[in-house]
Amino acid sequence: MKSLPILAPVVACLLIVLTYLLVQGAAPDAARHERTLDALRTVILYNAALQRDVLRARTGLLRDYDPLVRSVGRLDEATSSLSIARDVAGGEAQADIDQRVTGVTAAVREEEALVEAFKSDNALLQNSLNYFNYMSSRLATEGGGLRAVEIGVLTTAMSRFIGDPQPEAAKAVAAALDRLERPSVDTSSASDIGSLVSHARLIVARLPAVDDLVARLQAAPTSERARALQDVYLQAHGRVAARASVFQALLYAAALILVGYVAYLLARLRRNAQILRERLEFERLIASISSQFINLPRDRIRTEISEGLARLVAQAGLDGAQIVVSRAGDTGPSSGYVYRRPGIDMPARSANDTIELASRWTLTDHERQGCISVPRVGELPEGPEKARLEADRLRSWLCIPLWHTGERLGFLALDAVTHERHWADDDIALLRTAAEIFANAIARERSEREREALQARLNQSQRLEAIGTLAGGIAHEFNNILGAILGYGEMALAVLLKDSRARRYVQQIMKAGGRAQDVTEQILAFGRRSERQHHALRVEPVVAEAVDLLRASSPATLSVRTHLSADDAAMMGDPTELQQVVMNLGTNAAQAMNNRGVLRIDLDTTAPVEARMLSHGNLPPGRYIRLAVRDGGSGMDQATLERIFEPFFTTKPAGQGTGLGLSTAHGIVAAHGGAVDVESKVGEGTTFEIYFPQIERAPQDAQKDEATDVLIQYGNGETILVVDDDRPLMQLAEEMLAALGYEPVGFDRTPAALSAFRTDPERFDLVLTDEVMPEMTGIELSGHLHRIRPDLPVVLMTGYGRPLRSRQLTAAGISEVIKKPLLSAAVAQCLARHLH
Repeated sequence: MKSLPILAPVVACLLIVLTYLLVQGAAPDAARHERTLDALRTVILYNAALQRDVLRARTGLLRDYDPLVRSVGRLDEATSSLSIARDVAGGEAQADIDQRVTGVTAAVREEEALVEAFKSDNALLQNSLNYFNYMSSRLATEGGGLRAVEIGVLTTAMSRFIGDPQPEAAKAVAAALDRLERPSVDTSSASDIGSLVSHARLIVARLPAVDDLVARLQAAPTSERARALQDVYLQAHGRVAARASVFQALLYAAALILVGYVAYLLARLRRNAQILRERLEFERLIASISSQFINLPRDRIRTEISEGLARLVAQAGLDGAQIVVSRAGDTGPSSGYVYRRPGIDMPARSANDTIELASRWTLTDHERQGCISVPRVGELPEGPEKARLEADRLRSWLCIPLWHTGERLGFLALDAVTHERHWADDDIALLRTAAEIFANAIARERSEREREALQARLNQSQRLEAIGTLAGGIAHEFNNILGAILGYGEMALAVLLKDSRARRYVQQIMKAGGRAQDVTEQILAFGRRSERQHHALRVEPVVAEAVDLLRASSPATLSVRTHLSADDAAMMGDPTELQQVVMNLGTNAAQAMNNRGVLRIDLDTTAPVEARMLSHGNLPPGRYIRLAVRDGGSGMDQATLERIFEPFFTTKPAGQGTGLGLSTAHGIVAAHGGAVDVESKVGEGTTFEIYFPQIERAPQDAQKDEATDVLIQYGNGETILVVDDDRPLMQLAEEMLAALGYEPVGFDRTPAALSAFRTDPERFDLVLTDEVMPEMTGIELSGHLHRIRPDLPVVLMTGYGRPLRSRQLTAAGISEVIKKPLLSAAVAQCLARHLH
């Protein structure tokens, strides 16, 4: 299998080598060689002919210059053909040939230029010579006397000059011409003598130049350069032919090597075909395993994963395999899968051992494709990795991480005990595909399980929301009843004698009404309808104070132990509600232990880096303050655990529990943006963990002054408009205000109250109105009154406890909101703030 990836580059290299040898082994072109030699011979031959014809033309033996033109043309053709000599050899020889070809071409071009100059000058010279000879002969024959002698002297001097054109001979000709030019009495031949003298002087001027051109043409280096080029060319041609023979021999050897390599490849291909068949079977197995999980019900996923793991071990020729899941929060039997081939004796390896070994692996040279590949355990360096694998009797080991949507779920570990196993890259790739299939199946099974749990929580939240809405309405009506009970009871206490039996009875009624009011407040807190003022606070002092209250209210048989390590950790919240959570959870834990044993309350901070699924909510990543309350009581089963936060649900006997403690605590935690995680086992106790979002450090809380008794301030007969749709409560408010020194005017219908106010707006000093009324709400009534008389103070009574928007209250002209049931002290203080 290893030879297949390198087959392509080897074949490519062989083809390149063979191509190179084929090109280099090619013999020089014989026809081109012959053309080159013919061109060189032509240059030498026609250069000699050109020189010969130049001499003949100089002596006047040529009738025309056609031979010169033909020689020059053949030289041009021959030099143009010399370019093919440049492709014979490379390197220095090629450069030398190029240089010599250029030299021959330059010499021919120079000869051509000299021939052109020679033809022009020689034509003039020959014409003057012919005329001079003709005219001198005629004048010497026809004339006589002195002129004939002077012409004879000129002819003699000219003959000497033509034979040897030296300066002395030129001077003699010039002197003879000067004498011949002197005036003569013979005027008939004056023009002929003038022409003779002109041609003679032209001969004197042109002859040296023509002879110089002839000399230069005869001395031209064309033939020598052509012969030198021929010698260099023949040497280069010989070397190229010899090198071609060498490369032909090498080409033959390479062909033999290629035949041998092809034979080797044929043998390997047969082996690779077998490997490919096995690979195909493996791929079919992977596809089969993948298809098993399509539309598979969740309850069969674990079984199919186990069966797929067994098939994978059998196909890969291994001895065992293990899947471990390392995701936080996933515990229990669903955290792993193990398969061992029958008859294999190897110790059991826990999921934690595999996770620790794979997570802390430090031998980077055994990491391939993101996996840990150990073909030979015995060759590992001494260390914890080798010791762990040898303890499990492994000879080879492969560990593949399980990834899903960028999250590592765990590992797939493959074990070889009876033999060593080397995994190729292709094998690892296929096994990684199988790991992805298992990871997707595990993630799907987990997602469906989480979806079912979330659906159950959603259904529970919807039930709690409906119950909360119902509880808020019940609390409002119950507040009206308590208002009458507590109000009339308070007024009864004011008129009864201290030591009378009736006063004691009324005091017991007031205590019972107070407990009923506490229950109402719990119902409102559960329904998330009570008004909360959240601000930054340090948690540890608040929890410490609540623990002190819990210790003070607990019997001596119960030990409350704490570990508060939150330091300056802060949150946004209500300290009273936070203490109520501690008290409710602590009281519930104490009752679960029958007020005997050790109750542990811990407070610290935590910062999970990934989302966690809790028993009653999800916890996103972030910083949190964790409050843990642990007891060693009887614990709860799963059915009870799912209902503990339902209002009015309790496992206590009738009359011993309201079922509102835990539901109230859950409502407070939810209102603070927190989450709850509950762990409980029957007979082992229960642990409540509360998570509150942590904020930056809060300022040091100022110590609040202890509450002091406030004196009741009585009125001075101010007129108070009282509006409440519940007539008994309206009458109670009238009697309470009258007892406080005010003059009450009560209405149980808002239209009647608004009509009375419009009749005389200045009559009333303050308005006390209920919030929820059928015909017109208290806020709407206040708005009408405020438009009539903006300076009138209005106090709104509410029994719902739901938060009201400050802008809405301000726009309606409401000065203060007071909670029902009304007590004389609270009402007196409120009225005093606005009237006195």
